[in-house]
Formats: sequence, C-alpha cells, structure tokens
Amino acid sequence: MSSLPKEVLSDYKELYEKANKLVEDESRSDPPTDPFRSHYKAREVLAGLKKQLEDQLINVQAGDADGSDDELHCKAMLAFICRDMGRIYVYTEELHDGEQMLKRCLELMLPHKLRGECIIAFLGAVNEMSLVLGSRQEYKLAAELLQQADKTYEEFKASGAVALGLADLFSPPEKPELAEGQKELEHAYTLCCFYLAQTHGHLGEPEKSAQYCHRTLHRQLQFQSFDAIDFALNTATLSQYYIGEERFKEARHHLAAATLIMAEHEVKMLKPEMTEQQREDATETFKHRYADVARCWAKYGLCLLQTSKERLLRDDDEQAQHLAQAAKRLTLNEQDYRFAGLDLTACENRISCDYCLTFDDAKLVFHFVNEWLDQAKQYYKAETEATEFAKIMQDYAEAYEHIAFFEELPENQAKMQKRRAKYLEDLLALLEPAFYLKICRECWYGAGTAHAAVLDVRLDIIKANNTPTPDEIKKVNQSCLKAIKHFESYVKSYIVDPVNEPEKWRSNMDTEELRTMLYAHFHIGRLYYKLISVQPAQQLEQLNKCLLYYKRFNDACAEHKTASEPLHGEIGVVREMLQLLPLKINTVKARLNAA
Repeated sequence: MSSLPKEVLSDYKELYEKANKLVEDESRSDPPTDPFRSHYKAREVLAGLKKQLEDQLINVQAGDADGSDDELHCKAMLAFICRDMGRIYVYTEELHDGEQMLKRCLELMLPHKLRGECIIAFLGAVNEMSLVLGSRQEYKLAAELLQQADKTYEEFKASGAVALGLADLFSPPEKPELAEGQKELEHAYTLCCFYLAQTHGHLGEPEKSAQYCHRTLHRQLQFQSFDAIDFALNTATLSQYYIGEERFKEARHHLAAATLIMAEHEVKMLKPEMTEQQREDATETFKHRYADVARCWAKYGLCLLQTSKERLLRDDDEQAQHLAQAAKRLTLNEQDYRFAGLDLTACENRISCDYCLTFDDAKLVFHFVNEWLDQAKQYYKAETEATEFAKIMQDYAEAYEHIAFFEELPENQAKMQKRRAKYLEDLLALLEPAFYLKICRECWYGAGTAHAAVLDVRLDIIKANNTPTPDEIKKVNQSCLKAIKHFESYVKSYIVDPVNEPEKWRSNMDTEELRTMLYAHFHIGRLYYKLISVQPAQQLEQLNKCLLYYKRFNDACAEHKTASEPLHGEIGVVREMLQLLPLKINTVKARLNAA
C-alpha cells in the first residue's frame, strides 16, 4: 500500500481532471481555425503534472528502498500521464513526439506490467503505439506489440489481481472490488482486440482478423459498451467474410445477432425527451441501416445458392479439395465465432446453413432472399439511391438465375430466365449509360445470357418435336434477337469508335473485361448462327454476321492470350466453324444465284 500524502494525490488528481475536461468537453467548441486549441492546453497541464511526478519519483527513490510500493505508485501515475500525453501528440499529428512519450510509458511499465497498478497504462500505450506504427505501415511490428499485450491481459486475468486505473491511484479504494480500473481494463483490452483485427487484416491474415473482430464484438456485448446500430453493421459486415469462406453457419449466426440487436434497438430508440427532429433522424438512421442488414441477408442466400450450384457441378478433384477445407473448419474453436449470451435460435431457424441439393431446398432460400430484398427496397429507392437500387435489382435477377439451375422442368427454367432478364431490362430503362456504365454493362451481359438460356430451352423443344410450328420458330428468333441486342450493346461500350473502327477495343481493359468481351463475341456469333430463316438472303446476312464475330473472337484470342486461356472449348468450336461457315455461305449464295 502506498504511503504518499492524500493532499499530494489530491493535487495531482485536480490537475489531471482539468486536463481531462479540456480534452473531453471544451475541445468540442474549438474553432475550425484552431482545432487543437484545447488539446494543446491539456498537454501543457499534463506536462506540468508530469514534472511534479518525476520530482516525486526522485524523492521516493532517494528516501526508500528500491522497489517500494510508493515507487511503483509514482511510476504508474507517471506512466498514465505519458500515455495520455502520447495520445494527445498522436491526435495533434505530432507522431514523433507522441511515439517518444508512449515509449517512455512502456519503459516504465514493462517490468511491472502484470501488477494491478500498471496493466492499464501498459495496454493503453500499446494500443496508441500500434496506431503510430500503423501510420508508417509497420503492421508486423504493430501486430507483435499487440500480441504481447493480448498475452499480458490473459496472464493478468489468470492471476486474479485487481486492475487500478488512474482514478484509483489518486484516490485508493478501501476495498479492491471497488476499484474503477476493472472497467477501464476491459475497455483497453477490447480496443486491443479491435486493433489486432485491423492489423491482421493489413497483414493479409483474414482468419486471424475475423477472430479478433468477433472477439471485439463479443466483448462489446459482454460489457454492454456498444452502439446498437454500429454493432449490427459491424456484425453483418463480418458475416460477409464467413460467406466468402463458405462458412454459412458462422455467417448466419452473425446476421442473426445483427438482426436481434436491431430489433431490440427499435423498441427503445425513441425516447420521450427527444425533439421531433431527433425522432425523425433516429427513425431514418434505423431504416437505412436495417436495409443494409437486409442486403447482407440477401447476399447470404445468394451465395448459398451459388455455392450449392458450384458444388453440384464440381469434379472429383475439386470435391476432395473442398472436403479437406470443410474438415479443417471442424477444428475451429466455437468461441471464435459465437455470441454465447444471445439466444438466436428463432432467427437462425428461418434459413438453412446447409447446401441446397434439390429444387425444394433452393426454393426456400430463393423466397428468403426475395423477402430481404423487398425489405431493402423499401429504403433504397430508384429516385433517391439509384446505384444501390440498381444493385438490389441485380440481386433479384441473380436469385432467378440460381433458382433456374435447380428447376427440372425446361419450360419453368425458361420462365425464370425471362424474369431474370426482365429485372435487368427494367433497370436498363431507368439508367443512363453515360452515368452508370459499369452497371449497364453488367445488365447487358446478364440479360444477354438470360435470353440465350431461354433460346436453348426453346431449341430443345423444337428438336423434340421434329417439325416446329411457326409460333415456336418465332419464339426462338425473338430470344435470339433479344440476346444479340444486349450482347452487342455490351460490346459497343468497349469499342473506341463503333461506326468507323468497330474492331478497335479500348486500351485500358483489364483481364476480366477482356475475357468477358471475348465471351460476348462468342455468344453473338453463336446466336446469329441459331437464327431460323427460310429466306436465302436473310440466311446469308446471318451467316456473314456469325462469321464476322467468330473471326473477331479468334483474332482477339490470339492477341490476348492471358485473357483467352480458360476458353479452350470455345476456341475449338470457333476454329471448326471458321472452316465450315465459308462452305455454308457459298451454298446459300448458289441458291440465291439460282433463284
């Protein structure tokens, strides 16, 4: 127990509270022309307090045996002041001075970091130092320092010692359990977890980053130190990582947590003392963020359908690889992704986390996706949020694309693909390509593939009937022409001068764009070949168009070898057609001449 005079500690406390008031309260009214005014004043006050504590430490060291409680008490108070001065220097963008002050804090605390008086200052300085190192992109050093703090916290908790904050050092509590430092320690460690998540993210270690993200969120729940909207958004965002890893159980758990916290917040967010404007703002924020959580749920369902489809199409080698990944996931520690204190069963039971195997499985997920997209669409309107509205419409279209895969009846497949195309075409009617070119390109290509899928169904029906009716032929040609129109719009968007130089592509296309452009040419060539006509002149025009696009495809594949690498099958088909088409064209010409 320290024997420092109470009046001396009271003087220290008064100075510290003065500095703290400047930072926490008065800084809010600092003018834009002098944004750090209160922080500079607070730093001056702390600098004076630091000098007093350094003098006090010298006196204690001169008068007492080394390592006494008084010496440790002085060192701990001095370390807290260095931590806060370092924090202010970092805030005022004087990183070098901030780093020196934080290093001084760590030097004082490192030998005693497992003592109750020292643990909080140590963790606080590490947290601030990680920000300094992060600003220099020294993420590896920051991670090592934060990992040391993580380990220190675990050891301290295991020891059963009581953490003391600066307030406890100024006014030592009569009983350890009354110490204010316990709450401060937990807050400092939660912040440490948050910075570890960020740092591992920068180091390209997403699994570790996700673990610390979850731990941060779990601790915020545990200690009730969270804003409901922020918590829900962060939890829903973390779910997207798990979705990308095909860990649907974990993703669903996080989305369920986000939904529950939002529902609880909605009940109590409007308070009697609020003004009308405050009530409107709170309601608007809730609707906005609930729509964002809804979109995350929709992405969950879309990815579950997509990966289920891919899983059914995988070959044996790919299947074995995914089984190995699944086995690895079974070794994960459940506490790294579950919120033990929340009852999420009801919300989780609304949707499966297992792969879809049948149309009935997929239909449940499809309807679930549509429900959440309907929810999101209530907030994101075409007239106010055009880009976000467009993404939601594209999600509807994607849902129809996936469910069509699971449908066994060809006629129903065609209906679903037509619904998919309709969403994209309605969107194209709304958007001006000059302002929304990227989205329009995605819609053109998507609508083109949808109509091409309808065409394939209709061609299969004709083959089965042997003698097509005029109506069946008309439908085939309608699907063909709609698909061609969309693919040609897509292609033209990448042509420098569509009228005078239709073969010259833009020079700034990346590999993915080049590959999709090649696919579009392949589709157009194939579609022109599939058009049905009994008129030789019309046949000749269609075959020449087919030849033109296949030639452009073949030449572009030779020019862009990296982009064309996965297109072995298409390249083989086109080369055969380039030999066949001139013969067919000559045959049609002969018929024309004979007529």
